[in-house]
Amino acid sequence: MRAAREVALVVLAATVTGAAIVAVGYGSGYRARWDLCVVAGLAAGICWRLARLAVPPADPLLPGPDREPQDDGRLPLSSLESRLSWGTADADRFRERLRPVLTELAADRLRSRRGVDPHTQPEHARRILGEPLWQLMTGPTERSPSRAELVRMVEALERI
Repeated sequence: MRAAREVALVVLAATVTGAAIVAVGYGSGYRARWDLCVVAGLAAGICWRLARLAVPPADPLLPGPDREPQDDGRLPLSSLESRLSWGTADADRFRERLRPVLTELAADRLRSRRGVDPHTQPEHARRILGEPLWQLMTGPTERSPSRAELVRMVEALERI
């Protein structure tokens, strides 16, 4: 079946190319020989099919210029790891970069796993989160937490 399809495509390309050669020749006042037009068309059709077979189709799994790569979770995790390591050293960096991520993560886990909205049920959210995470979400941040404090907060987030 595949061979018949290939032959049909080559014959179609040969017919189109041969007809184009005849038309161009006729339009310019030249009478082309039919047998040469058929040979030229067959050569063009065979070259076209061989070129198509030699170049593999594009892999649909690889991102192209018009497709975004799929998020497999590794890039955000490495980014969060970097933020965690810098968050303990610099209070401004913690406040601007790490605190919003941890706050969003805590609120999301409260909503998705416990059905608690921290904005409408603050006391219930506070009991679930514990005081350190609650202060992280709602309180002022004058200093960055120590590495041990961050570890405890992340562990508390994992327990939600």
